Amino acid sequence: MKETRSTHRRGRTSGRLAIVLCLLLVVALLPAAASAIPGTITDANAMYLNSATITLTPACSYTLDGGPVMAAATSVTTPVYGAHVLALNTTWKDNATGTTQTVMTIPFFVDDDVVPSVTCDAATSYVTTASITMTATDNFNGSDIDCLYYRIDGGKLVQVVSDASNAATKATIARLTKLSAAVAAPPLDTYDQTPGHADYSAIGPCSMCHALNTPEPTSTPEPTGTAVPHGLLKTITVTGVGTHTIEYWTMDIARNESAHVTKTFAITAPAPVLVSTKVTMNVNLTSLSLGRSAHFFGVIAPNMPNGTPISFLVRKAGQTKWTRAVPYARTYSAHHWSYYYHPNTRGTYYFKVKFSATATFAGSTSRTVTVVWK
Repeated sequence: MKETRSTHRRGRTSGRLAIVLCLLLVVALLPAAASAIPGTITDANAMYLNSATITLTPACSYTLDGGPVMAAATSVTTPVYGAHVLALNTTWKDNATGTTQTVMTIPFFVDDDVVPSVTCDAATSYVTTASITMTATDNFNGSDIDCLYYRIDGGKLVQVVSDASNAATKATIARLTKLSAAVAAPPLDTYDQTPGHADYSAIGPCSMCHALNTPEPTSTPEPTGTAVPHGLLKTITVTGVGTHTIEYWTMDIARNESAHVTKTFAITAPAPVLVSTKVTMNVNLTSLSLGRSAHFFGVIAPNMPNGTPISFLVRKAGQTKWTRAVPYARTYSAHHWSYYYHPNTRGTYYFKVKFSATATFAGSTSRTVTVVWK
């Protein structure tokens, strides 16, 4: 299923969309109304990108977003994403009543166009179970992570919502309350102000000039992931032997979306736990005349089916390579083995037997036995 930026707005509730629309209307209306108060001149705009700087002429004290009163300054700067309310303590001269102090309220919005990032520690292979961690982060002053999205093997889309997303909604509602109170500012001087886009009654509803996004069905939600600085962390577990894919991306509260990334990994079954074995070797005589056979024998544990092959290995003194005698030694009576051997030349010979591992039993090798043919 192809995902687009519009599709991912599905993570927003209809209530949040309503808040954003109201915010845009209020922010569009109020700067002009606030500037109608004489005394301090500002160059405030309704919207800023990534950082807002508002110049004040002359300097005056102020509060930002209901914070402490700051000393008189000629500018106010904030790089923090979201809706803000700047309250100026300004004075002006009224010829009839003398000097008056009042508060100029200026709402504005700082937008964010910095794309968030997401990392995934998926390895290429796992045994039995794959544990994969995705970490989505936004820039220091950005809007913070809204949701992390992922799907396994092209299946259902899973949406992990961050705590920051819920906190941003509460903060926006709180600031909208302050913005609503600011609507009571002095009326516009209609002789000096040119009606702007805020005069929507003259041009019809917002849909006349904006492409509004209609909420789509939500993806499958998951519990909130673990918060990390400016981001969100989510660890998932994948099972099932075979090859798998994980597709993941993230979106911040300002609706900036990271690129979709797909990784492939494999899960294999655990290696079987083999049964340990032990094979022994003995010989009837250790010194013989050339032409006589030495009788080698031993046992293997645990019991094996009759006829189980055991390699009989021989090496003459002075040689470095072991040679397997033909045919194999084979088991009988469940766990015994027996083998007769005689060389063609005199000398000292070394012998051992080896049981090679199977799908059930681990391999083992006997001790080395020395026999001399004179």
